[in-house]
Amino acid sequence: MAEAVAAPAAGGPRGLLLYIEDNPVNAILVQQLLAGWPDVEVVVAPTGGEGLVQARQLRPDLVLLDMNLPDMGGVDVLRKLRSEDATRGLRVIALSAATLQDDIDAAKAAGADAYWTKPIDFVQVLQGVEAALSGRIPGAQTQGQATPSVLMKAV
Repeated sequence: MAEAVAAPAAGGPRGLLLYIEDNPVNAILVQQLLAGWPDVEVVVAPTGGEGLVQARQLRPDLVLLDMNLPDMGGVDVLRKLRSEDATRGLRVIALSAATLQDDIDAAKAAGADAYWTKPIDFVQVLQGVEAALSGRIPGAQTQGQATPSVLMKAV
């Protein structure tokens, strides 16, 4: 059963979101989901390498990072982002189909501010992106344990 999702409210958040994602369907889904916020620009990079270049050039307000990219793993992307002065302070939320605790722990250890799982929960992504663009990191946790605030339910 499909879950109804309210459109983002007018006067919502503003900022630049970089989505590093190789799956065009997932990229379009996030772009369409956030389209109701005219002050949120979504840039998609289909590879880790391109995502690193875009992150350096654009200095986005938020990075959503797929953990399984064709050219490098998301953990490698995170490590590179965290090792460079230009990108060290970026908010990065891992967004992955991998739900094993080891995957979550590895992403958190490499510098992910939060870890969300696919399939995408529309309401939680809307709330999470709004919170992150407002300076709060949704689903952030220090213990690295899978909890409802970190793992997203399937829709």
